[in-house]
Amino acid sequence: MDTSITLQDVIGRDPFGRFLFRLRIRPWQGAVLALFLSILYMFVLPAVFGVLLPRDGLDRSSIVDRVNLVGFLLVNPLVALFYLWQPGLIQEVYRMVFPLAPPEMHSILVSDSKRRHDKNLPWILGALFGVIVVYLGFVYVSGYIGIRWYSYNWFMAVLLQISRFFLLFMIIVAVTRHMLVAFDLNRIYRHIKLPVLIGKSHYSASFEAITRYGLWFAGFGGVLGFFIAVRFLVSTPVFPEDAIYISLYLVLIPLAFFLPFWQAHSNMSLAREKALAYISDVLQDEYDRFLKDISSDAILDVESDKIISLRAMLELTEKAPTWPYETWDLYKLLVATLSPFIMTGIGVLLDMLI
Repeated sequence: MDTSITLQDVIGRDPFGRFLFRLRIRPWQGAVLALFLSILYMFVLPAVFGVLLPRDGLDRSSIVDRVNLVGFLLVNPLVALFYLWQPGLIQEVYRMVFPLAPPEMHSILVSDSKRRHDKNLPWILGALFGVIVVYLGFVYVSGYIGIRWYSYNWFMAVLLQISRFFLLFMIIVAVTRHMLVAFDLNRIYRHIKLPVLIGKSHYSASFEAITRYGLWFAGFGGVLGFFIAVRFLVSTPVFPEDAIYISLYLVLIPLAFFLPFWQAHSNMSLAREKALAYISDVLQDEYDRFLKDISSDAILDVESDKIISLRAMLELTEKAPTWPYETWDLYKLLVATLSPFIMTGIGVLLDMLI
């Protein structure tokens, strides 16, 4: 019985993703292509139009525009990389999770997951946000035509807005796709009965796959966080816009990591509570029986050993985790979330001191 979801299923109705899939563009190829186009726009075209280096009459040249250097040379290629890589990561998560469900539920869960991904919502939201950003971008650059490198002429201004459209499109599609997967995993785990997990088991592989994917998504968010930090700390912040970006980033990235685990966490908590209640009841019964038979030395030794064993089981169960990831993974998440702001802040401080 088929318990897998294909890359086409994960991509869904996203027209840009389907187009790239038909061309068999691999993630690294998409990143290289985005980097090539960024270099062309940041250096080659400005050199042709004479706005690569600072000169009189030019408010900003491309070679000194730190924000756009980060945006084009780092953010654009890495967003393209993750946008193309994400479906494969999600496919691997599903491959590890579906076998844990009851066999009679496999086909139902798989078909439901395929149907959830076969929606227009991700790409429509991406296109909508892209159009809004392009409109606001044209409103902004219209006041700088001829005096800044990216708006030196309308050709450069149009290319910039096309780039912004595809960047926002890929970001929104990736985020929406992630939220669909998170809610879908919670739906699947409602049909999976988890025991008390006190060590490695066949459940661990699925949790590790979800954790790896969650950390990669946090890394993707960290790239966006770096760009937000550069905008906020290096350039002149636009309030309240940049403050909103930072607030949403600091809330949504950790939430995006925890959300896929929520139902598994609920199942693990319930399993531990039931096990603790059962062991406690048995321990209490044994203790009561032990008090009645305390006059017999032979029975005393047997009852004492059993109580010791139950006591050890109780302590072991109390220490059983209720979140299916390691503490070390939380440190990785924290680093991925905060490091863009820390590193950018250090860079700004060094600029001030040197």
